[in-house]
Amino acid sequence: MGQSRVQIQIMPERHFPVHSNITISRFLARKLGIKSHMIPIVFGSTSEMGSFDFHQRKNAIICISQQLASQLKITNQPAIYAHFDPKVPRLKLGPLLGILINPPPAENKDSVFGSMTRFLEECAHYGLAQGIRVAIFFPENIWVDKNSMIGWIHEKGKWKQTVLPLPDVIYNRITSRKVEQQENLQQKLKNLRYIYQIPIFNEMFLNKWQVHQILNKDEKMQQMLPETAPFTFSKLKEMFSRYSTLYLKPTNGSLGVGIIRLIRSQGKIIYQSATPNGTITRVTRTIHGIIRHLQRKVKNSSYLIQQGLHLATYEGRPVDFRVLVQKNRHGRWTMTSAVGRIANSQHIVSNLAKGGTLRKASDLLKELKHISNKPSLFHLKSTSLEVAQIFETLAEGHFAELGIDLAIDQKGKIWLLEINSKPSKTDDSIMSPSTSTRPSVYRLIEYTHYLTGLRGNSLSKARTKSATLTLQRRTSI
Repeated sequence: MGQSRVQIQIMPERHFPVHSNITISRFLARKLGIKSHMIPIVFGSTSEMGSFDFHQRKNAIICISQQLASQLKITNQPAIYAHFDPKVPRLKLGPLLGILINPPPAENKDSVFGSMTRFLEECAHYGLAQGIRVAIFFPENIWVDKNSMIGWIHEKGKWKQTVLPLPDVIYNRITSRKVEQQENLQQKLKNLRYIYQIPIFNEMFLNKWQVHQILNKDEKMQQMLPETAPFTFSKLKEMFSRYSTLYLKPTNGSLGVGIIRLIRSQGKIIYQSATPNGTITRVTRTIHGIIRHLQRKVKNSSYLIQQGLHLATYEGRPVDFRVLVQKNRHGRWTMTSAVGRIANSQHIVSNLAKGGTLRKASDLLKELKHISNKPSLFHLKSTSLEVAQIFETLAEGHFAELGIDLAIDQKGKIWLLEINSKPSKTDDSIMSPSTSTRPSVYRLIEYTHYLTGLRGNSLSKARTKSATLTLQRRTSI
């Protein structure tokens, strides 16, 4: 297969010889391995016949007639890959990466995509540098029956809407469980996956109880999981007889919302509930008093009950670690970043949404001097990769990015708290915001290359020395 980064220029029909709708240099044709004058041209899910004319100028520009461009639903491309497969044969332009998101709140008028805007701009910019066209689209803009979609592309510093073919790869970044579970969207995704054979990764939210059941099948994972069960009042009484601290967590919760901590101490039971403004605390002397309150709190909700851990602390505040693992250009799991999260003194969880703070994982580990048998950063990394590999083996679905939450107890043991298939991409999840591209974007584009069959060495050296240094000094997700 011949492959080259090219520039696409759309031109009026009058600039083409009779019966031709695409012109390229003989130099580029030889590089790609094109010998015929009639070859199908493919962009995303569209395919149209190209009638080639060859010229002698030595360049990497492909000129396409306006009519052919309209049929392909392609615009001018300053940098995109062209790869020719002589066995089919066809000339493939792209890939086209589609990032599926839910529309931001209507009241957010400052940016098209709300808090996701900066991340998506980084994807578009780095995709362009690597010969990939990135398009952002909403569920309602997928037209499966028309083999197309309305997407947003970034050109000349602005986002603009245009009609595009269905993409080669879809990265699911929907952040609403309600939106993702809509029957209409699920049917569209099913058609895209099975009819159009489009890879869709991170295709679903993870349910905490389902994840626990999946990992509990593996003997090694069993040793890392806190005891967890669906919440019932009888289970609450039984677990309270064995543990002095219990956590109640919404089965489908995120960002620390709805978490309850129960502590049994000196003949009292302390109830603590996470709210946007801090932690509500109530004290009772009997389990029945707590049950009465919980009956109101967990009514009509699905909760899990989980063993409380004696976690390592920093300045008296519990800490845990979020490790981001992603698949790379070889389709293998690798660690992208690791950060330590320190709980806010007014909250019972470490989530940033609840006022937690970030530290470099390596720096925070150094501060935990009171922990015996303290694991190293390498140990956290290897544990996270093992968790990802085991989860992928046991779970259904296509995942290429996981936020893995680990904790260390007072004896230095590593515990697995949670796996998140939609780790945050907002600016407050970056430890050291800057104008450069975050490492998770590099991995995303690399994995798109892998899924679409682009050769590993085709990844441009556009990830320059400065970008590499940025990757080394930043810790972000």
